[in-house]
Amino acid sequence: MEDRRCKIGGGNRGRQLCFDELQKKSPWNAKIHFFETVTSTNDVALNFGEANEPEGTFVIAETQTQGRGQFHRPWSSPAGMGLWLSLLLRLPIEQEIIPSLSQIGPVALCDAITNLQIKLPSLHIKEPNDLLIKGKKVAGVLVETRRGASSFAVVGIGLNMNQTEEDFPLELRDKATSLALSSSTFIDRQQLTSALIHSLYERYQQLLYDPQKLDTDWRSRLAW
Repeated sequence: MEDRRCKIGGGNRGRQLCFDELQKKSPWNAKIHFFETVTSTNDVALNFGEANEPEGTFVIAETQTQGRGQFHRPWSSPAGMGLWLSLLLRLPIEQEIIPSLSQIGPVALCDAITNLQIKLPSLHIKEPNDLLIKGKKVAGVLVETRRGASSFAVVGIGLNMNQTEEDFPLELRDKATSLALSSSTFIDRQQLTSALIHSLYERYQQLLYDPQKLDTDWRSRLAW
């Protein structure tokens, strides 16, 4: 069930995330949907796409029970400690546009993190769409598309914000990190979520009108 209230997640480590405020400041002319728990935000956004919800529709969840990344790898999504978000886009899904769709998320993430001046030892994109800090994954992007009479794409983002090392499953502790762990700073979820929503809008406009600039910026951030 959708929940429009402001939320505090992750005990005392999650700042209040107010969706009415996010909605008012959003440059997208569509609704931001918030759910306490979903299987994955991409699942919900794909359903919205099939139901003809408009471009710019967002799905944000406090936690995912079956969060996934590339190749259906599971994504740890603890409540209140990160951002689990999907964006619905409506455009013709041609083979040549798929690489650009994969670039929007990671470049927008870099923009938002940089704009908030979060001090990190490094921040790079691992091709095609993971974000790494000193070789450890801090964010991942999963793009899923549907073709047909009403083609659409869903850009799903998982961003680790305020996890400690103990919050990650044992098998991920040498592979994953969070912004808080890497910066020794508490991350304001409201500010970063709002910044990302705006960055996604700006980078999507680039995809539509200046895809070469998007590609250049993506390449400039590659880890290798």
